Amino acid sequence: MKKLTAACMTACLTFSGFAMAETAPDDAIKYRKNLMNSLKTSVNAMIAVTKGEVDQQDSLPELAAIFAAAANSKVTTGAFEQNTDGKGSEKTTATAEVWAEWDDFAGAFTKLSKAANDIQALADAGELNSFDQIKPALGQCGYCHRKAGFRTKQ
Repeated sequence: MKKLTAACMTACLTFSGFAMAETAPDDAIKYRKNLMNSLKTSVNAMIAVTKGEVDQQDSLPELAAIFAAAANSKVTTGAFEQNTDGKGSEKTTATAEVWAEWDDFAGAFTKLSKAANDIQALADAGELNSFDQIKPALGQCGYCHRKAGFRTKQ
């Protein structure tokens, strides 16, 4: 009987929302910032290598894997699913358009994920050797950051 009661309590709490509380807005914003910084850091490292600024060609497969993992559309869209517009005290550059235009925003991350996977495939094959091969992913970054209004200017 005690096991049945405990199971019922767990189910009730889960389905009533108590066990599935929303993340605090400041924590959600910090998480998104960390994720976006990992995208920026990994792509900037790949750019430095492909432009010949550093001699680290052997690191490209690992850098591309980091970039592809961080750009995975499940990860990126998941980081923005919680609408934090006007909530919390953590500074953010995400605009209300992120949630108002969700399908367009999520679609941009799907395209970024594909571009990142293409870069990873090139790197894994030893064929990532030009900054131009990274540009499709940068175009997707630019779409959200500049063209679509999903981010305020810093």
